[in-house]
Amino acid sequence: MSSAIVLIGLIVLLIVGVSAAFALGMAGLGYFAFTRGLDGIPYEIITQRLVGTIDSFTLLAIPLFLFVGHMMNESGATTRVFRFANVLVGHWRGGLAQVNVLASMLFAGMSGSGTADAAGLGAIELKAMREAGYDDDTSIGVTVGSALIGPIIPPSIAAILYAVLAEVSPADVLLAGAIPGVLMAVSLMILVALLAKRRGLPSSPFPGMGELWRTFVAAIWSLLTPFILIGGIMAGVFTATESGAIAALWATLVAVFIHRSVNLKGLLGVLRRSAYDSAVIMFILACSGLFAWILTRARLPQTIADGILGVTADPTIVMVMMAAFLIVVGCFMAVAVSINILTPILVPIAVTIGMDPVHFGIVMIMILVIGEATPPFGMVLFVMTRIAGVPFDRVVRASLPFLAAIALVILLVAIFPALALWLPQHVG
Repeated sequence: MSSAIVLIGLIVLLIVGVSAAFALGMAGLGYFAFTRGLDGIPYEIITQRLVGTIDSFTLLAIPLFLFVGHMMNESGATTRVFRFANVLVGHWRGGLAQVNVLASMLFAGMSGSGTADAAGLGAIELKAMREAGYDDDTSIGVTVGSALIGPIIPPSIAAILYAVLAEVSPADVLLAGAIPGVLMAVSLMILVALLAKRRGLPSSPFPGMGELWRTFVAAIWSLLTPFILIGGIMAGVFTATESGAIAALWATLVAVFIHRSVNLKGLLGVLRRSAYDSAVIMFILACSGLFAWILTRARLPQTIADGILGVTADPTIVMVMMAAFLIVVGCFMAVAVSINILTPILVPIAVTIGMDPVHFGIVMIMILVIGEATPPFGMVLFVMTRIAGVPFDRVVRASLPFLAAIALVILLVAIFPALALWLPQHVG
């Protein structure tokens, strides 16, 4: 009874607009006030739980990944990657729309964030497509769709958060997102090719091998970042957290000494933004850790699992029910917040029906990422509305065909676990 009340209290706080971290903390205090009275709230235990949740070597990867993404944006890597992608596939059917997807996939291996992709590379992509005569529906829709690749391909902040909360290998979860992320890009590129003839999308002639080589040389140092990250993990040279440190060092060396595009002031700005974003995520994670401990203490995950399995024990139906629930949640909460709240509840259910927790984690993250591009609170939609200067509903309509292509990939990954598990099982 007390766990149900505290869960309802959390939902009410979120609905009325209380920020996620404070809502989680207030709900946790409310649980103890309800069960022990105001005089019996164990502040010492609460403090220990808050600190203990983020006292993790694995979580050091989050500020490091954030630093890499901010450094790449600051150093102009987005422009160099876009130019290389333009020369490489700009002559394909769909032209710059294909470039948009490929550039976002390449940049995803550096940023780990859909919002960062939309705000940084997305602005460049949208401007280039408009200047080339592309209609806004295609330009906006493909930019929104391609931005969603960011949280799937490693480095992925969402994957690190899930791994910590689900108590599975961070390296396995990171590697599990590589193939699904590439499949998302492939599905979007196929859709672009199909739309090219119907919408009359222009394409540019191939500028020649000389230009391809020149843009490749200009972008190669930035493009090496994801290979360092993923390759080091696959080879067992370093852990997921250590890979973040290596990538951060590499990104700094490239920006400061090779391209010389970031000075001391720019470096301090990158550190400041990374510290701020890290503090926000860690504060949410600390409060969600307290809330998750309370839910476990109250046996709420087990109660929910028993209730669902009491209705049906069919793994397919249970998975469909959880997927539908995640779709609804993703429309109202940010990916990081949803993972923090729902992982302790849903992972025991997934394990009970026989799902691998790493496979479930990728499916869960992919579904929640769709929420970044769905109303009413999709952050990528808001970023694109600001960048494109068009009404919110126009951005939503333009995004729908591309979200459908991504949804098809999610369905394939859910049905065929090997798409997510092959890399972790063979090279993780």
